[in-house]
Amino acid sequence: MDLLDLDRTAIDLNAALVASLEPEHYDLPTPCAGWTVRDVLRHLVDMSIKFDVGARGGEPRSGISDDLVTSYATASDLVTESFRADGFLDREGQIPGFGTYPGRNLVGAHLVDTVVHSWDVKRALGLDGTLDDGLALVAYKVALRYPSTPNVRGPGAAFALPVGVTEDAPTTDKLVALLGRSPDWKP
Repeated sequence: MDLLDLDRTAIDLNAALVASLEPEHYDLPTPCAGWTVRDVLRHLVDMSIKFDVGARGGEPRSGISDDLVTSYATASDLVTESFRADGFLDREGQIPGFGTYPGRNLVGAHLVDTVVHSWDVKRALGLDGTLDDGLALVAYKVALRYPSTPNVRGPGAAFALPVGVTEDAPTTDKLVALLGRSPDWKP
């Protein structure tokens, strides 16, 4: 699969997970320190909107409501449309909060965000967090390129500092640990 198809696959898997949530799930804590499932969902919607704006330039598009499930689907469709615009992968766009990069980098960063937050929601629900190995591997390879600078990793940054795992750990564990989550996190 190409990067665009992988990103859409990650979105679709996450959308199915989000659609399965019951009202009592929204206030569950997640591996994202201080965030509930509701906070993670709001973040996913917000970031998809920001990635859409970064891909197109201009202002956010409409269609977002207070219903997080519907808003996630709408924002995901909008960002997918922008990512699939003719020539986008080789054009420059804005990664929210990080500057201008080739379009393929925006798609990769969106993939990482989608995949890792899927793990967060699964773990919050007490489910097996094992991710699709193909998605996890590509997300891990993308995340390995993230710099270890204060605006990317550490207190108040986009990601917590990496957590140590063994070299032979499953890809899912390596990915979430690289982005500051304990693979053994339990609600």
